[in-house]
Amino acid sequence: MSKQAANRLLHVEWTETTALLALHAVPGLGPRSINGLVEQLGSAAAVAGSPELAVGVIKPKAFELLRRADLRELALEQLAGQKRCGASLLVRGEAGYPEEFEHLEAPPPLVHVLGNVNLLGAGRSRIAVIGARACTAYGRSQAARFGTGLAFGGEVLVSGAARGIDQLAMGAAVQSQGAVVAVVGSGLDRPYPKDCWPLLQRLLDEGGAVVSEFPFGAGPRAGNFPRRNRLIAALSKAVLVIQATRKSGTMNTVGWALQLGREVFALPGPVDDIACNGTNIMIHDGAGIALGPEEMLMDLNNTSLALGQSQEPRVLELLQQQDMFPIELARESGIEEELVRMQLLDFELRGQVIRLSSGHYHRCGPNP
Repeated sequence: MSKQAANRLLHVEWTETTALLALHAVPGLGPRSINGLVEQLGSAAAVAGSPELAVGVIKPKAFELLRRADLRELALEQLAGQKRCGASLLVRGEAGYPEEFEHLEAPPPLVHVLGNVNLLGAGRSRIAVIGARACTAYGRSQAARFGTGLAFGGEVLVSGAARGIDQLAMGAAVQSQGAVVAVVGSGLDRPYPKDCWPLLQRLLDEGGAVVSEFPFGAGPRAGNFPRRNRLIAALSKAVLVIQATRKSGTMNTVGWALQLGREVFALPGPVDDIACNGTNIMIHDGAGIALGPEEMLMDLNNTSLALGQSQEPRVLELLQQQDMFPIELARESGIEEELVRMQLLDFELRGQVIRLSSGHYHRCGPNP
């Protein structure tokens, strides 16, 4: 170690934040152990300043991990990672920390956030859209449909950013200028899968957020994803599963959702399609049937959507007179443009309208 690096290590001050960053970065030391230490010893700074105090407070294996760790070096690495990524830090017990996490068995001591932290605040309506990586053409089209529809309905879409259904729904929501929160199972500087970064960047450009409870430098490990899944479930008022087999990682998120008392919806699929057997069984066991974004949001008492629903015939009536742009329909009907766009999407899927190459919408089907 260089003299300059050694001097920097000596000048790490054990504030509560730097101490938590260090403890959080100890390999193998999980949130349950960190929370227990902070509760028993009064503060993270007390633990970092005198690690020997942890003996008997946590399990011997966890204490050995803590004893061997170079906490000052870990603190410096995490502070550097936070600065390099430009991430916000939300600490348990402080302002901005999502209150939903407090209902978990082992709340994360801290979370790192890129982008719009306000999307994690109280009062935001969030719905998770998850499903199989190996999805079918049916699953792909429905992921795009629900991602678009929920975005137009004003919901914040929550996702695990996995390949397949997760990314397809995210991409559709972003394309519709909707707000998206992606919860990843690795450090923010090592997003997984690697090919998801362009989508995450687009998400951030549109005012979304990327969240991780893992320290900077942490790669994707199998045990990380159940931890990620509990955050997805906690943040969401409802979880929608587009496609999943009986024994998929998606079901872990569903389990957390049920444990936390969240609404669970599933998209029905062909009974002979293995990609849909998990969702069909969920519906058999009592999950809500996701027939479409509008129906789902009405089930969840989305009042802004209900207003638009009651005025849907007005949009079709206007299109009966002439082809129109969405902004023109919004102006003439008095309905917010995002609700008009959502209605148009549903009408298009039902074959009642088509979108012309000019961007106009044309009435072509019967009344609903």
